Amino acid sequence: MRKLLMLLLSAALLAGCGTTTKITDFTDRSVGYGWLNIQDVEANRLHDVSIYQFRPHTAEPYYPAAIKEFKGGYLYWTMALPQGAHKTVSASGQRCLGFLCSNTTYRYSFGKQGDDVGAVTIRAPGVYHLGSYDLKDVKTGFFEAGKFDAVPAARPPSRREMLEEILKDAQDTPVIADRIRRELASQR
Repeated sequence: MRKLLMLLLSAALLAGCGTTTKITDFTDRSVGYGWLNIQDVEANRLHDVSIYQFRPHTAEPYYPAAIKEFKGGYLYWTMALPQGAHKTVSASGQRCLGFLCSNTTYRYSFGKQGDDVGAVTIRAPGVYHLGSYDLKDVKTGFFEAGKFDAVPAARPPSRREMLEEILKDAQDTPVIADRIRRELASQR
């Protein structure tokens, strides 16, 4: 009985650590999306992109992004961004061969502030492009940690292509789907 109680207590504590506030009302939220090409860095499969809200300060400043392999890179987006200043803060991936992946996770941190890579200021609910970037390895010394550079993508998919792909996933959120459709109509 004691083991069962300890197991339940441990499960409850772990479940509490991984929770975030579930957003059900998207009327004041925005779509933020971008595209990353990781062909020139160590990782070849992206599994995490985080967007950080650095103004105004909030208790939950990190917004995870949905990720999809798309047009030679990775499309990422979130439909939950509130008004404020946001930035793509990091991307993580692994080197994989088919379905076998290494146990090394490569984290590409763009920094929270200071440059405009993946940055946007949201003043009203809408659809915002965070940018399209090629990640490039930077040569370092033998004993130095690996570095990378994010440069504007040479051949990214168009914003229209990215929004059409995101729209497929947004059908169950009518407010967001309508915003994406209006943005697509304005691009004609």
